[in-house]
Amino acid sequence: MSAAAGPIMQQLAALPARSRQGLNNLRQRLFQQGEKPKKEGQLLRTSLNVHRPVWITAGGGAYTSLAAVYLTMRYLKHVR
Repeated sequence: MSAAAGPIMQQLAALPARSRQGLNNLRQRLFQQGEKPKKEGQLLRTSLNVHRPVWITAGGGAYTSLAAVYLTMRYLKHVR
């Protein structure tokens, strides 16, 4: 049983150092001076430009589906 306790004790001893490192990372992110990197905004703009045909196709499909539902309901009202 004491042989299994060795690695566990080593891992427990390493916890404070790992938590300090994590806190330092968090502190740097929260209190970072200046603006966020522009790369994130550029990536989003590029992604939207690349996927523009997909959004246009999806919008057209949604419009067509809603129009079909509207016309179906309108004409079913006359069927008795």
